[in-house]
Amino acid sequence: MDLIVEMRFGSHLYGTETAESDLDLKGVYLPEARDILLQRVKATVISSRAKGAGEKNTAADIDREIYSLQRYLQLLTDGQTVALDMLFAPEAAMTVEPSFLWREIQDKRDRLISRRATAFVQYCRQQANKYGIKGSRVAAARRALGLLTNAQVRLGRAAKLEAIATDLIDLAATTEHIRLIDVPVSCDRALRHLEVCDRKISFTATLKTASEIAQRLVDEYGQRSLQAERNEGVDWKALSHAVRVGREALELFRAGHITFPLPYASHIQAIKRGAIPYTIVASEIEQLLEDVEAAAAASSLPEMPDMTIVEDLVTRAYARKVGESKE
Repeated sequence: MDLIVEMRFGSHLYGTETAESDLDLKGVYLPEARDILLQRVKATVISSRAKGAGEKNTAADIDREIYSLQRYLQLLTDGQTVALDMLFAPEAAMTVEPSFLWREIQDKRDRLISRRATAFVQYCRQQANKYGIKGSRVAAARRALGLLTNAQVRLGRAAKLEAIATDLIDLAATTEHIRLIDVPVSCDRALRHLEVCDRKISFTATLKTASEIAQRLVDEYGQRSLQAERNEGVDWKALSHAVRVGREALELFRAGHITFPLPYASHIQAIKRGAIPYTIVASEIEQLLEDVEAAAAASSLPEMPDMTIVEDLVTRAYARKVGESKE
């Protein structure tokens, strides 16, 4: 395989590895000329040890994921966290000497990354909704449930959500974490949804269905509060990832780069071990979400990546590969 770059990833990049950590490798490759011409380039090549059902990786395991040049640049310009982490990986993380093409990508990174790095913001929002216990989210879920329950009494369980559109507009205008959004369903049509704490409910859903969804939200938040008090039933690894991604996003939007190993690696390790109370970590995630959204809005990064650079990089690299095969 014609590797453009390959690096140690995951905990070995972040500086959070332990003696039990397996090794993750990420890389970018240049496809063979024949595959380019026949349009059968594999976007991703994955290799790992075959494991039995439920079997976990050990420290001896190596998982390898290599992207084609075109796929990697697509992930990068889409603002995906994996591609951004790879872009800022230091020399110490490399398993082979990076090619001149990787150096060129790094040199042009200021025009390849942008405020379009919404994957960071979206991930932070999802984790805040999933793990946070902020009172305003609980209140939003309860207000939505109350309105829907009352509507069922007036209109019946089979009535559609759209029947109370005016009430929902008022609710969204006065309640944090509740909004109305239009989700495209075709090139010329969109369907209105009620969104409560990132949970979407179509206006074509019945009041019964919408109420059940709102009730589950209320129950989930209630259970989460109990877990927080007891510090039990917590996915500490997922919490550590949420904090890591939030902090990476802040540095990217504020400084235009991400530092590896992470300067706060010991903090991430402590969260992963469950050494910090759940309520403190949940509050940190909530605050990170607010800080990241503010930093994204104020960032000096360009609004959009320069796609002409992407096209030029891929075209030149692939043309050179094909030309070499004819010599």
